[in-house]
Amino acid sequence: MSRSPRSVVTFPIVLRELTVLRVRDVTPGMRRITLGGEQLRAFETHGLELPPLRSDGFDDHVKFFFAEGDDAPVLPRQNVSSLDWPADARPIAKDYTPVRFDPEAGEIDFDFVRHEGGIASAWAEAVEPGEITWIAGPKMSHSHPEGVDWLLVIGDETALPAIGRWLAEMPAGTRARVLIEVGEDSHRQDLPTEADAEITWLSRQGAPAGTTTVLEDALRGVEWLPGEVFVWAAGEAGALKGIRRHLASERKVPRDRTHITGYWRYTPHAPGVDAAAAEDEEDEAHERLHDLTDLAPAYAIRTAVTLGLVDLVHGGVRDLEELARRSGSNPSVLAALMSYLEAIDVFTTDERGYRLTAISEELVEDDHSAEEYDLRGAQAAFDLSIAGLLDTVRTGAAGYRTLGGQTLAEAMRDDVRLGTSARAAVEEETRWVAPGVSAAYDWSSVTALTAAGDGVGTVVNALAKEFAGLKVRIVDVPSQLKLLEEQILDTDVLARIELVPQSNQVPRGGQTVLVCHLLDRLPDDDAVVVLAETAAGLPAGGELIMVEQVTAADTDDVDATLHHLRLTCAFGSGVRSADQLSELAARAGLTVHSCRDIGWDHRLWVLTAE
Repeated sequence: MSRSPRSVVTFPIVLRELTVLRVRDVTPGMRRITLGGEQLRAFETHGLELPPLRSDGFDDHVKFFFAEGDDAPVLPRQNVSSLDWPADARPIAKDYTPVRFDPEAGEIDFDFVRHEGGIASAWAEAVEPGEITWIAGPKMSHSHPEGVDWLLVIGDETALPAIGRWLAEMPAGTRARVLIEVGEDSHRQDLPTEADAEITWLSRQGAPAGTTTVLEDALRGVEWLPGEVFVWAAGEAGALKGIRRHLASERKVPRDRTHITGYWRYTPHAPGVDAAAAEDEEDEAHERLHDLTDLAPAYAIRTAVTLGLVDLVHGGVRDLEELARRSGSNPSVLAALMSYLEAIDVFTTDERGYRLTAISEELVEDDHSAEEYDLRGAQAAFDLSIAGLLDTVRTGAAGYRTLGGQTLAEAMRDDVRLGTSARAAVEEETRWVAPGVSAAYDWSSVTALTAAGDGVGTVVNALAKEFAGLKVRIVDVPSQLKLLEEQILDTDVLARIELVPQSNQVPRGGQTVLVCHLLDRLPDDDAVVVLAETAAGLPAGGELIMVEQVTAADTDDVDATLHHLRLTCAFGSGVRSADQLSELAARAGLTVHSCRDIGWDHRLWVLTAE
């Protein structure tokens, strides 16, 4: 996978109470609501110091929280840099793009498509200046694509706020072709831009949104410009399927040169459910037990993804013999696999052969699925580690072994693809922690930093962008450094980052050392040795900054519990408490000077050698 042309920056997620300042209609089909208030700036609540709102990207989104009936809206609780969702009642929240943000004036604009039905639309129709509302986010911003020759922008009216903002902010001279679908001609907007943009308005002529193919039809007639394209598309999820298929199969646009997002899904009015058709409770329990214990679907789907069967069918391969040839499979065994996948609704057949279903379409539409379900990748290996649960429960140690008899740690060390995909997954998750790391330590006083650990690339990327004088050394094995250079570190910071190859991740040298997710895959005794070796390299007065995940504050978080079990089965480590990690540091001869909550169930320690 090559580097995405859009860099990403993440922010703490903050719940803000704002006031409606103005309401006006941009067109008969779009209503603009302007919000303001002191909480657009930095503020303090419940002992937490929270940062000002940032919105750097044209397709950022925030969550609006709505009330049902006359009740007050259900709101999440603010954490250090994230939100805790109540267990007893789920908030009603919808995503919207900031059309304009003026931090000096303390105003932010949002556009709402005017239509009948829907709690958000009803609120937008009724709201008046002076009323209070709540938003959270943005949690991240994607940059304008760099290093491409032209842009293809596609969207319906729900994407119009992002498209309008993008055109207004697009660098002068950018070559772009823009296709915008609206309900009728009166819904067109004036979209000023300094880009070399050709805007094509497409009207449904009053047809309901999500029921036509006008965008796909127009796309097929677009003049394809020379050079490398980046495609951004958003709108109704069903309408985007044909667009996605055309771009991948006919135009051969690589997946990492597209950003395609289903903002909403068209749902016809569903008939009522016959209560008499409800199953007996005992039968439901039996079926539920069967679903929970059936291993076959998980393996079959992952095998289909790994062989590329979903992409092949999506690309138009319909015949079993051709599928076997293209995937390198045994035809008779593949026939049985395809028959089973058809039985569980992953594929279906018609007179032309195999085709996708809603389930396999989801595999195509979700950009993370190919990596998540590929049996050669780290996520699938990590999922499979639960097979060692019996031995782990009995012994407390890593119980999982691969088919080759290796521990997962050994397999990741020997298999570069497996090891780098594991690193990439951790770096992706660490994006949300990076803002907390930046705020929890006085990095402005640091001129040189030595860094190591599985999430450190993302953290260093954020630090180098914020602190221009910071020079960084990252130490690791060559394959991991290559991943950081090609996919994780942005090109504008690479000149200040020295990538130092060595046989392990133990950082040595430098007055300030940063480690992040260094201990995830190490049992306690191994973790103590690594920390002790790191401590031995600290000079007098040097500091070790350690960032690690800790036990979730929410004891009912099933995903966190499962993550702990998988880590224990795979590596014998698990997710440790803050006290347990401090104890490991003490065993390694380190003194804890502070331990700060940086959000997302992570802590930052400042440590010195005794």
